[in-house]
Amino acid sequence: MKKIMMPYLLAYFFLFVSYFLVSFIMAVLLSFMHVSSFVYKILLIIMNYFLLSVFTLFFFKNVKEKPWIHGLIFPFIYLIIQIIFHFQEFKFTLLLKPLWLLILYFLLLYIKKKQQ
Repeated sequence: MKKIMMPYLLAYFFLFVSYFLVSFIMAVLLSFMHVSSFVYKILLIIMNYFLLSVFTLFFFKNVKEKPWIHGLIFPFIYLIIQIIFHFQEFKFTLLLKPLWLLILYFLLLYIKKKQQ
């Protein structure tokens, strides 16, 4: 059980810590520099998808057994977490991030299989 849950725990811990650090850095930087809300939102979106890509790569490197099953469970758990945190203001754009995780994970799996 520990072997199965460890990649998930490490990946989600990595995501939580990286979101926290990026938020802290952006809050400090933006307190000194005043930018429009449009630029701020664009920066957040870029950082969010970059961190999700690194998050997926980190998870992909840690999964050793049954990568197809984990590839389906991984974005589903992320979707559930997003729905829990954004229950009050649910938008269909929330479904794009788990879809991005799914596509990126299976793309990495395809590349790895092609190299073997």
